[in-house]
Amino acid sequence: MIFSIFPANAQIKIASVLGNNMVLQRNSEVKIWGKADPNKSLKITTSWNKASVTAVSNENGDWVAKVKTTEAGGPYTVSIESGKEKIKLENILLGEVWLCSGQSNMEMPVIGFPYQPIIGSAETLLQADNQNLRLFTVQKTPMSTPQDNCIGKWEVSNAETVSKFSAVGYYYARLLQQKLNVPVGIICSSVGGTPIQAWMSSKALDTFPESFKKSSPEARDQNRPSYLYNGMINPLVNYAIKGIIWYQGEANRANYKDYTDLQKAMVNSWRADF
Repeated sequence: MIFSIFPANAQIKIASVLGNNMVLQRNSEVKIWGKADPNKSLKITTSWNKASVTAVSNENGDWVAKVKTTEAGGPYTVSIESGKEKIKLENILLGEVWLCSGQSNMEMPVIGFPYQPIIGSAETLLQADNQNLRLFTVQKTPMSTPQDNCIGKWEVSNAETVSKFSAVGYYYARLLQQKLNVPVGIICSSVGGTPIQAWMSSKALDTFPESFKKSSPEARDQNRPSYLYNGMINPLVNYAIKGIIWYQGEANRANYKDYTDLQKAMVNSWRADF
């Protein structure tokens, strides 16, 4: 399934994690991808190096292009053309991109949860305006099968956008941006109260007993093995990142003896994916 901000009858569609205000990993080779009519030729032009590459959609309409990025900087544009149709993504920065994930420890926003305020958050929000810091929150979407796309959009750091973003993710990204003095993009994909198995692909769970791959009939979808990986991680694996921050564990206290093995398997799986 592909979600897009573009009209349903458009020939070109792009993944939701690609858009205005995004940060692309600097000094790297990154992917631009989406949907188009089958067997269509597309031209992708990047303004930072004034270079163009081509891609051809397959029989299902899927297409992907690889473009090279340069040193940190911006703002830049990415143009995608096919025939008479053109999409132009604007206000793009090149810098460092990180993914943060986990349960409520990571999900908790800068303003805190209800009746759980974060000390100092008001002062933080007064200083939140930063054109060189960009935020992307993946909407909670547990799915039974791996998805190609997620729901979310890139936003520039300001009091409004930061207030609802992961506190751990924001403070990490802000510190990184200050220390490196380059643009930073931070993606948050987290759901409170969820076990690590929900964030692992079915392949990563293959080596574990069947009991690890099953859940009780009354379990919420977000707690079922692989459901959050399918809906909230798999859609991101084409997006080039520098690293990942993981903050989770409490939901696995009942099987804590197995957690080390589970975490190692998840880390290895995510490294292979990204």
